[in-house]
Amino acid sequence: MTAGGPPKGSIAETVQTTDGFLRHAGRDFLVVLYTAVRSLKLYPIENAQVQKALDDLTATTKHLLDVEKEIELRLQGEFIFINSTRLRLDLDNYASFSHILGVLRQSGIGAVRIDEGVERKQLQIFVSLLLSYAAKDVTATKVFELAQKLSDAGVTHIGVEPPLETDEDVEDEERQKEAAKRTYARSVAVTKEVINSIRMGRTANVKKVKRAVQAIVDQVLNNEASLMGLTTLRDYDEYTFTHSVNVCIFSVALGRKLGLTKLQLYDLGMAALFHDVGKS
Repeated sequence: MTAGGPPKGSIAETVQTTDGFLRHAGRDFLVVLYTAVRSLKLYPIENAQVQKALDDLTATTKHLLDVEKEIELRLQGEFIFINSTRLRLDLDNYASFSHILGVLRQSGIGAVRIDEGVERKQLQIFVSLLLSYAAKDVTATKVFELAQKLSDAGVTHIGVEPPLETDEDVEDEERQKEAAKRTYARSVAVTKEVINSIRMGRTANVKKVKRAVQAIVDQVLNNEASLMGLTTLRDYDEYTFTHSVNVCIFSVALGRKLGLTKLQLYDLGMAALFHDVGKS
């Protein structure tokens, strides 16, 4: 596939299993959806780039529907599933996957369903509404409002659903958030202590650093979203230290997506945490 366009030829001819087909075609679908979302955010609907992105999205969607008859795009934790098949991330599609994951979550969406009969106009309306609702504050009713807007606009072949969540999930998420806050705060404190020690010519406490990085790796592996959410906080008095911790978190998260082992993530985290140590 080139420039976010639809896949050429029949993937089903070269991929023997359903999962294999879905991983390839599903990845293509997410990439063209990302391209359409980004294009429509940057340019008016009449723009040639937007029109091409919508053409590609329509072609790729219909390609999937020709084989699967229905598309269910579902979020589960940090993963995206197409018809129950988890899509694999790599360096080339990390940005598009992460962006779509964020847009859907911000819109309160846990799943998108598309069935046969969907037309280009309906996909255009869906992408436009998705952008509009992603820009609004998150509320418990947001996804239902979006679903109603789709219905009012005559979009009958695309549906949205809230995330699957139980009371236990909510309680566990709160615990994860608190754990992430503690990990982040300790990491900033350790980074500050070590960098200040280096500035003053003292020996850094390497054991403390290792424990901090191990905590970050463990948190990313257990609940990446809770820790990633803290990287948006801004503390200009502590910028040097929070920046170093943020780089460490992003690096470990990317390393995880690329399939690095836990030990490799520790090494990567150590290097990332002190990428600016020369400035000390």
